[in-house]
Amino acid sequence: MGKYTYNGLTKSEVEKSRKTHGANKLPPPEVETFWDKLLENFEDPLIKILAVALVITTMLAFFGYAHWSEGAGIALAVFLATFVATYSEFKNEESFRDLQEEASRAKNNVFRDGKVQNLVVTEIVVGDYVLLQGGDKVPADGPMLEGFLHASQASLTGEPEPLRKTPNSKKNSDKRELTNPHYMFRGSLIEDGEGVMLVEAIGAQTVYGSILADINEDEERQSPLEVKLSNLADGISFIGYVGASFIFLSFLFKQFVMDQGYSYSNTIEYVMNWQVALQDSITALILSIIIIVVAVPEGLPMMIAIVLSLNMQKLLNKQVLVRKLLGIETAGSLNVLFSDKTGTITRGHLEVNTVVASDLYQYDEPEDMPTPYKNLVYFSLKHSVNAHLDKDCQVVGGNSSDRAFMQMLPNAYLQQDEAIERVDEVVFSSAKKFSAVTLKVSNTSTSRDFPKGFFSNDQITIVKGAPEIIMSRCTAAYDSTDGVVSNITDRKKLTEFVDDLSRTGVRVIALATSPKSLAPHQEDCPEGLTFLGFIGLSDQVRDESAHAISTCQAAGIQVVMITGDRKETAIAIAREVNLLPPTASEHEKSSDTHLPRNSVLTSDQLHVMGDDEVIAILPEIRVIARALPVDKSRLVKLAQSQDLVVGMTGDGVNDAAALNRADVGFAMGSGTEMAKEAADIVIMNDNINSIVYAVLYGRTIFRSIRRFIIFQSTINVASTLIVFLGPFLGFDFPLTLIQLLWVNLVMDTLAALAFGGEPALARYMSSPPIKRDEAIVNPYMWSSIAFNGLFVSFCSIIFLVWDEVPKLFVRDGVLDDAVFLTAFFAFFIFITTINAFNVRTQSVNIFDALSQNVGFLLVILIIFVVQITFTHLPALGPILRTVPLTANEWAMIIVACFIIIPFDTVRKLLVAPWLPDAIIDTSGLNQEPLELSAHSDKKEL
Repeated sequence: MGKYTYNGLTKSEVEKSRKTHGANKLPPPEVETFWDKLLENFEDPLIKILAVALVITTMLAFFGYAHWSEGAGIALAVFLATFVATYSEFKNEESFRDLQEEASRAKNNVFRDGKVQNLVVTEIVVGDYVLLQGGDKVPADGPMLEGFLHASQASLTGEPEPLRKTPNSKKNSDKRELTNPHYMFRGSLIEDGEGVMLVEAIGAQTVYGSILADINEDEERQSPLEVKLSNLADGISFIGYVGASFIFLSFLFKQFVMDQGYSYSNTIEYVMNWQVALQDSITALILSIIIIVVAVPEGLPMMIAIVLSLNMQKLLNKQVLVRKLLGIETAGSLNVLFSDKTGTITRGHLEVNTVVASDLYQYDEPEDMPTPYKNLVYFSLKHSVNAHLDKDCQVVGGNSSDRAFMQMLPNAYLQQDEAIERVDEVVFSSAKKFSAVTLKVSNTSTSRDFPKGFFSNDQITIVKGAPEIIMSRCTAAYDSTDGVVSNITDRKKLTEFVDDLSRTGVRVIALATSPKSLAPHQEDCPEGLTFLGFIGLSDQVRDESAHAISTCQAAGIQVVMITGDRKETAIAIAREVNLLPPTASEHEKSSDTHLPRNSVLTSDQLHVMGDDEVIAILPEIRVIARALPVDKSRLVKLAQSQDLVVGMTGDGVNDAAALNRADVGFAMGSGTEMAKEAADIVIMNDNINSIVYAVLYGRTIFRSIRRFIIFQSTINVASTLIVFLGPFLGFDFPLTLIQLLWVNLVMDTLAALAFGGEPALARYMSSPPIKRDEAIVNPYMWSSIAFNGLFVSFCSIIFLVWDEVPKLFVRDGVLDDAVFLTAFFAFFIFITTINAFNVRTQSVNIFDALSQNVGFLLVILIIFVVQITFTHLPALGPILRTVPLTANEWAMIIVACFIIIPFDTVRKLLVAPWLPDAIIDTSGLNQEPLELSAHSDKKEL
């Protein structure tokens, strides 16, 4: 470090700079506090309805027409629902922050007070001199002052190849141009070399910070669940208020007209007795309020929070970190998944699998190459890459291709010091499609090990890149036996071989040399090259990718693979993972002659097509080759314009916009911090199979929510009818407001836990996704709610009006109204609770998959125990309007309640088959669990 002499800033200058320019902190990604999240959850439309009911009941309690506990019950429901959701999401955000904290702990060497200090990134200020070395992450934006290094800006540009950075005496260079070779940008990674930069911009003023700020400003689209719940809340509000008004008027009609014998004079006399008329009007108002309270699903918001939280923890065990709770459910509604190839469908680890000489002889093992030819290949690869060995002899730095080349070479050879100096180089870019480096040999003994003419004046230029670029500049070739140079005789044969090799899914890099040095500021590939060979690189497809993609397709999800590879390579891999149909022969594996129409497009083809043209063929697309980041955002936007629920995977900064725009963004765990900030879900193991798990659990959540809606709505329909008909049957309040709150709050809260624990069954992946705008309550649900709601009402009315029933509940031979109404309350609780067995499965077998949700049985038992216990507590008797019952009475009530099971079985057999097939999920009810991978846990699926 002694070769650089900078005093750096003093302590007082640091403080002055920090006050002037601020701290080196990136704009926070709208991290909400716990209280912010809590207030945000009060925006839920269902919570708003509860709040209205709370205000009304509180007013009634204030004027003495209701008990204080009624308002307290609703308030508790609101608090629990919002608190559970807030706590779960807040804790998961904390987990995510812990994962991201590593980035903020990064340190850099900075010149301060005449010495080098190792400082945390956030302590660096404008005016600091930062010493950059291999492996460092650039902490700010600023010009290079001294040295020479290679920096990877993949986190900003998506380009894998590092850029050469050198000092520049000119002061007017474009500081915002990411290709500027004299300017350093925050987020870049130093792959090799050493140098000093001056900090000019920090935090939000950096290019990286401005991109992050733009992402935070993007508006979010409502999730499918939010759309459905909003529509449900509107429907509930309308039905509740219309029903309340109807009951209010009906009760007044009964009191004012029916009870007066339809006599006009009697009605006038009744009205003149205004105290009685006012009391009856207040009773009618209370009845209407009861209907509103009954219609409002108090337990639904809390149930959604519980089920999302429970499944979020399960997914964490599957290497899926959910940053936004609704992201899980949204994943279950996916119509289209745009997936990166590298690292998601493939392992993301390139390996050299073959070396091909000019005579087309293939060497699958490097040691099989003749020594003279092997020396040429080894030397050319070692000194043309930007990767290097660390102190533990591990290959670090460079891009994935560089690391693959290095890993092919023996460690002993890599550790040899051949006294080679880099004189000049051309860095690879996707536009040029080649890289080149001019080397100078300081030790003459090194040049003796190579064929005559390999070096010219102890210099050589090594060029590597796309075969079509390199081969067009080659005039000669090295012989694979002795390394002697000869003319190329059959160039067409070499080109055909490259095409054939690419069709097998192999990435081909051409390697060549030139005795001439690179010209200053050279941009074009050198002419007159000597061809050395082709290097074949392969990125192995994950074992589970084909099965995972097939599972998605069976689930009605269109999977589109997006890759920067050439079309032939993309087609070969797409066939291997079942994205494209197989071919009759291996030779046709990458051929597009038998492909479905519009299934494979390149970025260039996509670019010349209008939006309407792309939308027209969107359902047919399976592969996008040579893709650019802008293609991703465009595809997401166009798919969403068709009301499709869109998923997008990504790992780089260039993917952040598409991840943020998608309905659910999946960031890779190995990706950049910015990609993770923009995403809803982080796939910790970068595996497409984990995305399938997210979809599966999302569908499980939606089914659990639907089960709960059936369960609670059945109770609401039955209780509404009972409350409405009660006065006409001689019972002003067959169920009191407090009893209904007890039903909705206590029982529904426990039911939320019961349905929230339903297992994620693989058969859910055999049905199509739910449409974004489809009503949350489908025809099957309506049939269950209507039939069972009416049946419970019918049984309850029979219980109330049949003269034989009160005789079963006597005390000392005398009919006891208190005992009778207590028995009726228990009957209503138990028959609706037992209906949960019908609700949890569409199969006639009510024990279907019950062994995988033992908690369901426990919750049902708790409801029974709590109801019986609270009935016998003297302190609660006056509040719940209950008195103790005998063991025989309890037994009679419980046995009678099981009548709901055979009734619903008949409905499932006679009514359900006539409902639309597309809405009823009968797939896989009797099949074995579907494996998502060879190592899947069947019980969890």
